[in-house]
Amino acid sequence: MENITSTLIFFVNGKKVVETKADPRWTLLYYLRNKLDLCGTKLGCAEGGCGACTVMVSKYDYVKKSPLHMSVNACLCPVVSIHGCAVITVEGIGSTKTRLHPVQERIAKNHGSQCGFCTPGIVMSVYAMLRSLEKTPDESDLEIALQGNLCRCTGYRPILEGLMTLTTCDKISNGCSMGNKCCMKTKKIENDTEDNMSSSSEFLPYDPSQEPIFPPELVLTKEYDEEYLIFRGKKTTWYRPTSILELLELKYKYPYARIIVGNTEVGVEIKFKNCQYPVMIQPNKVPELNVIKKCIKGILVGAAVTIDKLENELKKLLDIMPDHKIQIIKSILEMIPWFASKQIRNVACIAGNIITGSPISDLNPIFIAARCQLKVQSKKNGIRFFKMDKTFFTGYRQNALQPDEVVIDLFIPFTQKNTFFKSIKQSRRKEDDIALVNAAFYVEMSNNIVKDAELVFGGMSATAVIAQKTKSLIINREWSESLLDDVYLELLKDLPLTSNAPGGMVTYRKSLVLSLFFKFYHYVSNKLSLKMIDEYNLSNGINAITHISKYAQYYHIDPNSQDPDDAVGKPLVHKSAIQQTTGEAVYCDDIPRRSDELYLAVKTSTYAHAKIISVDYTEALSQPGVVTIVDEKDLPGSRNMVGVMPIKDDYVFAREKVVNFGQIICGLIAVDPITAQDAIKLIHVQYEELKPIITIENRANRWKKRGIAAVPTMYGIGFSGDSTFLNQAGALILVYVDGSVLLAHGGVEMGQGLHTKMIQVASRALGIPTELIHIKETSTDKVANASPTAGSFSSDLNGMAVLNACEIVKARLEPIKKRSPEGTWAEWVKTAYFEKVNLCASGFYA
Repeated sequence: MENITSTLIFFVNGKKVVETKADPRWTLLYYLRNKLDLCGTKLGCAEGGCGACTVMVSKYDYVKKSPLHMSVNACLCPVVSIHGCAVITVEGIGSTKTRLHPVQERIAKNHGSQCGFCTPGIVMSVYAMLRSLEKTPDESDLEIALQGNLCRCTGYRPILEGLMTLTTCDKISNGCSMGNKCCMKTKKIENDTEDNMSSSSEFLPYDPSQEPIFPPELVLTKEYDEEYLIFRGKKTTWYRPTSILELLELKYKYPYARIIVGNTEVGVEIKFKNCQYPVMIQPNKVPELNVIKKCIKGILVGAAVTIDKLENELKKLLDIMPDHKIQIIKSILEMIPWFASKQIRNVACIAGNIITGSPISDLNPIFIAARCQLKVQSKKNGIRFFKMDKTFFTGYRQNALQPDEVVIDLFIPFTQKNTFFKSIKQSRRKEDDIALVNAAFYVEMSNNIVKDAELVFGGMSATAVIAQKTKSLIINREWSESLLDDVYLELLKDLPLTSNAPGGMVTYRKSLVLSLFFKFYHYVSNKLSLKMIDEYNLSNGINAITHISKYAQYYHIDPNSQDPDDAVGKPLVHKSAIQQTTGEAVYCDDIPRRSDELYLAVKTSTYAHAKIISVDYTEALSQPGVVTIVDEKDLPGSRNMVGVMPIKDDYVFAREKVVNFGQIICGLIAVDPITAQDAIKLIHVQYEELKPIITIENRANRWKKRGIAAVPTMYGIGFSGDSTFLNQAGALILVYVDGSVLLAHGGVEMGQGLHTKMIQVASRALGIPTELIHIKETSTDKVANASPTAGSFSSDLNGMAVLNACEIVKARLEPIKKRSPEGTWAEWVKTAYFEKVNLCASGFYA
């Protein structure tokens, strides 16, 4: 440990960052937004599920002598884990002040953003894909890159359609995923306008040579990789050893320290389960934990090897090894695309998945069914080997390792002839989702007689479980349909689930167990060329290759009857799109902080219906950095009430009782977000639970109900009842002497394209092109007394107010137009100005 440092060094968008007071609790996202003021990267779910925080992290591979690029969830990535790396954010690839990156341009101009909050993450996922591939991406590459990016409002068609022009697909079908069956080629749709929104000819071509270079300093020296790191924060100390002996010494000294590679599990535990880990150890610079080695009998995989690296290395075996030897390898490769997202697979490691011990792990059933072997080591007991069998997992997220032991590697065996192996996963959606039930199956045959077997299921117990009785049943039995009924009965005995089992859907999960075995039976029967009695409607696809999305858009434009300057009905790019793709669009949480700004965290109810007996603030108020606490006593009487005018029927802070889970009880104000979030957990609330209404609807009923659900079947448009007065809107139009128009209205643009629609209305009303019309953000000093932007009515209300304002100006210009009918808009406006005609108007509609 000669080369010890506590200084964090990395690069962001080409600039060197040196941090001498790094806290292990800071995520990369926190650092980018709060220390570097790079707010294009967004905080969404905070658990690596939505992709809004995606950035690209690059590190130099001194073996391959080239940088490795990968998409990463910045919300989970500890900033101290990227020592010696380079980070590229959405601000670093293009802007409105310089130029748009081809990815940004395609998403913006092909209507791929709406609210735009998720857009920077989508941009960076695709950008990282382009940088990491050594070929032109295909459709599958694109969809895999976007697995971890959720878009809740735009929909994926315009995103995929625009980005498809970066793939090989564009060279074949001009962006349409229907290929040669595209309706534009088969002439099923006639359209004589040049309005193909996804033609690559309209976009800047992608040129890899124009990308930012990897920092030369990280190429010229290995110093950052060889340093022993120690970062001490307020509550956590982070170590990064560089040798196996240093790692074992740390685990001996701190046996309950958490070993962190990707932080994809521990990061969630800290944020959402209130877990505290005083010591964390990052082992990714220990050589023994990063090897992948092909042996005579199988593959040796280092504990810190990432899922993505494992996938890439295993794919190389497909072309050089006989098929009968790589049945387990193929099964792992089939499962990996459905393991979380690309961002997670880029950083999550093999051992982390095993030791986490989730009962619905995608890979643990495979490792158990394959009879894989773990090598573990400690300073005290040396090396031990564990077979991954029924004895390895001892309980929910518990295993047979001692606290001071470290997983060194995993051995995955090759298969022999006459063996069959398959893993299957069933989840609510195919990509980036946890399993409801998953399974891995292994059988060894001789003349269609089962000689050996393993049947492992996840999601049916506190751990992945071997169906031991069923396994005994099928050994020495013929592989035929007569086996199925016996197996089904035995599986139900092997895997019982109580009616109140965690995860619910008990009957469905039991049926899935039978269904997954039947899929495996069908798979093996096909391999053995056995005919089944009832084969129709059976699919041969098990965990099929990534589904390539098909999509279509239908719209009508009549080019002969519409004025070229009339924008109504035309697919205009909405006015915030470019700023959204570059990260320049400012959202509430992006507003620059004041130097004396404080932060508020809220304490919410953990009961759905309960009386508040007491609230104890003592411990929370004693924490350094806590300023004060506010609750219902600070808002006496009606000041604590809130609601849509004129009805105020809800509480700001709960008063005397809570009426829903998550109701706000109080707010804690502190000097920074981390202090506020930590201290809020120290507020202690005592409840007296009140009986829910359903307990009263069960006394009078024969059948007991576990819950009540109501689904609305109607949704009103606009405001009704006592709120009809809100059905009003105002607008302000300012026409300048050069013919340009500034428009303000009372609606709030939140991604629904309201500003764009108002520009279209003004374009038609004034008869001018949209390029002359500019929107001013909603402000009460321009349009007073605006109604809420709600009720699916804002375009109608504000559009009519804009129309009214335009008609007022248009009427004032009418005499001038009559005197000079051949004139232009700019000429008419200039004449009006010199004739002292008022070119400003306030519109109103109710």
